[in-house]
Amino acid sequence: MTIKSLFEQLFHSHSKELVYFAGQRAAEVAEDVVQESFLRLMQHPEPQTIENHRAYLYKLTGNALIDYQRKLAVRERYHGEVEDLDSLPADAPGPDVSLHHQQILQGVMRALDELPPLQRSIFLLHRVDGLTYLQIGKLLRMSRSNVERQFYAALEYCFAAALAGKR
Repeated sequence: MTIKSLFEQLFHSHSKELVYFAGQRAAEVAEDVVQESFLRLMQHPEPQTIENHRAYLYKLTGNALIDYQRKLAVRERYHGEVEDLDSLPADAPGPDVSLHHQQILQGVMRALDELPPLQRSIFLLHRVDGLTYLQIGKLLRMSRSNVERQFYAALEYCFAAALAGKR
């Protein structure tokens, strides 16, 4: 018997009872679950060596039902979380606020460009790269207090430039 004829014979012999079996636990997807079971059987490396194809198909169908129910539970939980998120007010600022923030950022970027190279490096290492004053001091061979002083000088300059609307 060829593998193709084996699958055809198994499908004709067992598909209806498997659909009934799956329908008892998930009627809306019973046929899909049975198709999934047959697809899993087709992926078996040597399906002709299975001793009891009917029992094996029932086991595959039961496993496919469990997988379906798990996916359904995840979807329901996710859907509930999405509904919860939809009820929250939007955090996104309006276009006028975004434009204002963009202008401030551009001013700060220009101010950073105007800083002495050492202050700019220290500012970026601390604020962007997240290094501590001690780590920056070791990297640049400076004392921690000198790094801190240089950082605050850069911060003051950028803050003043942002407040003054320096462009």
